[in-house]
This record gives sequence, C-alpha cells and structure tokens, in this order.
Amino acid sequence: MKDNVRRLIIDRLLSEKKVVSFEELQEVLQVSAPTVKRDLRYMRDTLKAPIVFSRSRGGYLYEDRPSADGSQSKKRLFAVQQKEWYSAEELYVLVKTIDLLEQLSKDESSAIYSELEPLRSRVSALLNLGGTSPKDLLSRVKVVDHSPLHTEPQTFETVGAALCERRRLQIAYYSKVRKTDSFREISPIRLVHYRSRWYVDAYCHVSEGLRTFAIENIRRAEVLPRTAKRVSARELEAELDKSYGLFHGGDLKTAQLLFDEEATPYVRRQVWHAKQKMTAAGDGVRVSVPYTNSTELIGEILRWGTHVKVEGPEELRREVCECLQKTLCQYDK
Repeated sequence: MKDNVRRLIIDRLLSEKKVVSFEELQEVLQVSAPTVKRDLRYMRDTLKAPIVFSRSRGGYLYEDRPSADGSQSKKRLFAVQQKEWYSAEELYVLVKTIDLLEQLSKDESSAIYSELEPLRSRVSALLNLGGTSPKDLLSRVKVVDHSPLHTEPQTFETVGAALCERRRLQIAYYSKVRKTDSFREISPIRLVHYRSRWYVDAYCHVSEGLRTFAIENIRRAEVLPRTAKRVSARELEAELDKSYGLFHGGDLKTAQLLFDEEATPYVRRQVWHAKQKMTAAGDGVRVSVPYTNSTELIGEILRWGTHVKVEGPEELRREVCECLQKTLCQYDK
C-alpha cells in the first residue's frame, strides 16, 4: 500500500471514528508498528495534521483548536491535503492489482493461494471514494493493457531460489535458432518481466559476461553449492539496460525515427528507452533511441507502418527496407 493511501485511510478513520487506537490502525493498514508511527509523525510534522494521543480515551484523535472568534473549530489542516478521488496512477495500480490477483487465484497450487482472496478483498476495499461501492466502480473501469499471466516452466522456481540464496546455477539452455541445448554455469542477478515473459539477467561463466536468458528456454536447472558472482546494480544497468529491448551485443548506436503528425500524440506518450530524446519536427516528432541489436527495434518500427521514417543510421534503414521487401514478396505469389 502506498504511503499516501495509508495516510488517507488514517485521516478517514480519525474523522469518522473520532478516536482510534494504535492497534486498530495497525490492523486496518496491515503494516508494522514502526510504519504506523512514521505515518503519524509525517502527518503531524509535514502535513500539519492536528493529531494528538489521549491516554484517557485510549487512542489518537484530531485536536479541537480555537478559531479566531474563540469558538472551538474542528477544521483539520490535513483536510487540505486530502484528494476527493484517485489520481490516474492510483486507479490504474488498484484495478490492475485486483485483476492480477484474481488471475493468480485460479491456480490452487499457488504458494500464497489461501491469502489471495483476503488480499484481493483488502485492495478492493480501497476503491470506496466518491460514494460508489468497489464492486460498482470496478464494473465501470477497464484497464486494457494487462500483461497476461503465462505459466513458466518449473525451472522458474529453481532460478528464483538460486537468486535468493546467491548461488550459481547449472542450466541446459535451448536455442530456438540453432535448435540445440547448451550447458552453462550462471550467476543469476535479476529477474525481469518483459512483454508477458520472464527473463533472468545473469553472469555467464562460460562466455564470461552478462547475459539475459528467457526462463521458458531453460530446460533444466540445478542449484550449485558455489556462491554466485556479485555484480553491482550500476554495472548491470550500464551493460544490459543501455539499449532498446532485451537483445544485446554490438556497438551502441542511436536510431533517428521521424513520426508524422497523426502518430505524434501517441508517440509522445510512449517510453522507448529511459535515455530517449524527443524533439519537435514540424508537425511531427523526432525520436532518438539507443540500441545495440536491431531485432526488436525493427519490429517496433514496422508496427507504425507509414507513420514513421527511419532517418538513420543507414544500416538500420537498410535492414528495415529488407524486411519490408521480404514482406511484400510473400504477397506476390
């Protein structure tokens, strides 16, 4: 649960129940005692909420403060900070979380199966702003771009265990291009979910470098007693996150893509890469995207059809042209 959501719940409890015990706050929020204390301190010190603790009443409450005319005013300074409805980000995360929990609850073998429905109920209960029931609101909100939950092979759990234990793995990795298995010893560093698939970023002790492996292609995996090689987050990001997509290798290049006026409103909302650059180009927009391997990038370029033109580098222009020509050849027969 996000910090601002917890504080909103605390504010509501104090407003509606007048006095709330520490134990009740902890039970409703489902967080540790230090977290509750930290939230109360933040509301007092930063948001200037007049929260006080009353020993005689056994809990926290909003303190009545005298107004300018000497009367008692119950207007809370914190109320200024309270939003009447969800932000776009809050609504998206809540609805997506509820949907994913529902998908996961269909698998009775899940390690947390017994906890899924109570958890889903707690998240659903947060959709109560605006005077509409959570069930009614869910029926009127639709998030289209959910990533479906695909079943990964048993090796996923083995990779996860090795990652937590910081152990090396012996894997049999299937190459769809060569249609053969290769045996490697790897040190798993990071799990990545990308376009409905799970990958593991790892140090490969055979090729002596950082590599990304698709979990679905790991046929067999065995945890080894040897300690995994440690790689810093900075080194990992510099090597594997420097270019577009998951395919790596080769020198870092920059694609210059020119989008027309019709595509521009949609492109401006798309994040191709953390280090992308967008500049206005007449009625369109020019996007600069770093890449090393053009495989995924070409697929994304072709998706935009006639609304995009590759300005450079020349090598990428040629590869896109070749793909388009091969596509046309399939319709000449």
